Amino acid sequence: LRKVQEESVVTRQEFANLLEKEGSTIYSFCCYLTGNRDKADDLYQETMLVAIEKCGKIDKTENPKNFLIGIAARNWRNWKRKYARRQRIAPQSSIEDSENEVFHTTISPEESYISQEKYKLVRLEISVLKEKYRLPVYMYYSAEMSIEEIAAVLHIPKGTVKSRLHAARTIIKKKMEDYGYEKEF
Repeated sequence: LRKVQEESVVTRQEFANLLEKEGSTIYSFCCYLTGNRDKADDLYQETMLVAIEKCGKIDKTENPKNFLIGIAARNWRNWKRKYARRQRIAPQSSIEDSENEVFHTTISPEESYISQEKYKLVRLEISVLKEKYRLPVYMYYSAEMSIEEIAAVLHIPKGTVKSRLHAARTIIKKKMEDYGYEKEF
């Protein structure tokens, strides 16, 4: 049994290959969580340090990408908790005060502007969702994780993930309709 367990554990070389393959997805997820490249860099780096420490616990028969996304999500929650604790002691500026970065390819200036505005509004509305809705949205859309994978990473039932995604979509749709984007959503 121990030999079978050792064979299913990710080696250092396999971990390096995993980072080469999935590193950009993990980094994008960190960018979505933080909304800022500097903080995303820090979160990504911390995630990789924890992942390297736990390399012997990553099971390659499971989805290793989900393991890394889970580490990033837990690190982000810990950062938020630490920040909230510090705010109670000595209030400072918000962790999410920095302006979100937007990257697009353009077709025409008008379409680009409308697309960017819509993107900014959606990102803004996602960023103000409660964390219990925001994390599944980021995992589903930016990390392209399945309902089952999100449930496993967040340790919640699949039905709860589905209901949170539905609630988040409903909230965002309502807000976008308030902005005048009825037809697109």
